Amino acid sequence: MENQKKMSLFDLTFMAIGGIIGAGIFSMVGTGIATTGRSVALALLVGMVFTMSQQIRMVFTAGMFQLSGGMYSQNALVLSPFLTGVSAVVTLVTSVSFSVFGISMAQYLSDLFPALQPYQTIVACVTLVIFFAVASTGAEIFARVINALGILKFIALGLFIAFGITKVQTGGFEGEPYFINGGMSFLTAVALMSFTCNGATNILNVQAIAENPKKNIPKAFFIASILVAGVYFLLGYVASGIAPYGEVAGQNLGYMASLVLPRPLFIFFIVGGAMCSLSTALLGGISGMPFMIMGIAEDGWLPKFFAKKTNVVVTMAIISILPIIGGFSLDNIVSMMLVPGMVIGAITNFQAMNMPERFPEEWANSGLKCSPTLYRILMVISIITSLMTSFFSLTSLTLPLAIGTVVATVLIFVWTWYRLKKGYVHIVSTTDMSEAAAKAE
Repeated sequence: MENQKKMSLFDLTFMAIGGIIGAGIFSMVGTGIATTGRSVALALLVGMVFTMSQQIRMVFTAGMFQLSGGMYSQNALVLSPFLTGVSAVVTLVTSVSFSVFGISMAQYLSDLFPALQPYQTIVACVTLVIFFAVASTGAEIFARVINALGILKFIALGLFIAFGITKVQTGGFEGEPYFINGGMSFLTAVALMSFTCNGATNILNVQAIAENPKKNIPKAFFIASILVAGVYFLLGYVASGIAPYGEVAGQNLGYMASLVLPRPLFIFFIVGGAMCSLSTALLGGISGMPFMIMGIAEDGWLPKFFAKKTNVVVTMAIISILPIIGGFSLDNIVSMMLVPGMVIGAITNFQAMNMPERFPEEWANSGLKCSPTLYRILMVISIITSLMTSFFSLTSLTLPLAIGTVVATVLIFVWTWYRLKKGYVHIVSTTDMSEAAAKAE
């Protein structure tokens, strides 16, 4: 729509910040403390650097092209049909991440209503079913209301930092509570904390309604990531320092907030901060992912069963609920999800090394200027951080879970090869967004 107001750089930056500060930070800080102690603050900072490096190829692509089809379209630009299919199937598998939000929602509800504590598994499953049902009905109004309240989570985190920073125990990065179990555990924490740093790339989905998207989207990505990195460092410093290590290790952010905030502000933190973030993440993910998976099924990477929205939503709900019923911990779920995602991410970024030569005109006219040499250096860094994240995620698992994750990852490749070999794949998804199409969005 020609008269539609375009999103400014400020709008895009705020959207990117909102995408990063989501459910992950409210769910995983305690896990990070349990893994590396008070050095979780540094783990969050390094995790943001890792995430930025892993996503930099997407930012460069956004500076060169306007694409439809989300990540699937971006990957199709640089990958072979086979690897494009692998990345597509991984999308369905990673819907297991919704279980993290269900578990976290149950934990925060238990913080408000202690009587629910013994029933967290049931609460987590019921919560997910409700959110999947709401999102599948296309309840856009509800989603808009939740998103409009997104500012509350910034206020909530600000209150936590402001009240908590004066109660942090002194000592710097010295002593027993820091770098618990050594450097390997710290790198494991970095891998886990990278889960909390994702989300800035959601602005790639609004290219059609952004002002000067090829310049402003990369700018918004970097501004948002740097600002959130600072907030996360302070948050990790406060969360890990307000009480002895054994008291906060493995706890969610709600428990830590209860130690520093007056009761009225604590309730606001839970409802306006944690619950709002979790709701936004769940609704956004559940509402958007089915359409991507339906497109993937249309191309033949998945059976036609997945070409219907209802079937996709039900399958995603089952995939999300199974780890909860199985008693999987938050860190195990995140680690299992990161392994295949980071492997295909490393492969994709390797294949994207020649983008300046492959698309010389688009590279020359890109909104994100960079020499080809520096670009390739950044791609090498992204490959290294992706493989490190995958490796340390894998090594954090028990042997049976690690073997299961490796087998599942291999099966994704085998399944994709089978679909391609048998002639099921006929790619019809659009990868290019014409100027006319962009205006019509």
